[in-house]
Amino acid sequence: MLARVAFGLVLLLASEVLADFDSGCTAFERGDFAAARKEWAPLAEQGLPQAQFRLGCLYTFGQGVPQDYGLALRLYRLAAEQGDADAQNNLGGMYAEGLGVPADPVEAYMWFELAAEQGHAMAGRNREFLAASLSADQVTAAEARAQAWRALHH
Repeated sequence: MLARVAFGLVLLLASEVLADFDSGCTAFERGDFAAARKEWAPLAEQGLPQAQFRLGCLYTFGQGVPQDYGLALRLYRLAAEQGDADAQNNLGGMYAEGLGVPADPVEAYMWFELAAEQGHAMAGRNREFLAASLSADQVTAAEARAQAWRALHH
């Protein structure tokens, strides 16, 4: 009986988290970025990767917050480490462009690779575009990094 109660509480809390996340999405869609940030920030702190990703986007583009590539990078990394393909793609973009970090095309390729293998179409295109400017050794190094990441996270 106690297990059912605990499970019910977990489901209730999960539905409240999703409602808050969805409220943030609704606010974002109507251009109320401050309200979106207000909904997503506590969820990001609780470790919800979708909220970390969305909050990272706000900081990348300075929507309702001061533009802060360093904070965006940190938020994308938190979500990417949990396997969020959108965050992995954006993290790859930050490394490719040198936003908040020194440009690192090998690291960028690795994150694009991880997102693309989850079916993220834009990441696949980003990976292929980047690959055209990399040496074979750089691509091999990036793929080795992706393999090492997978080994640690699966």
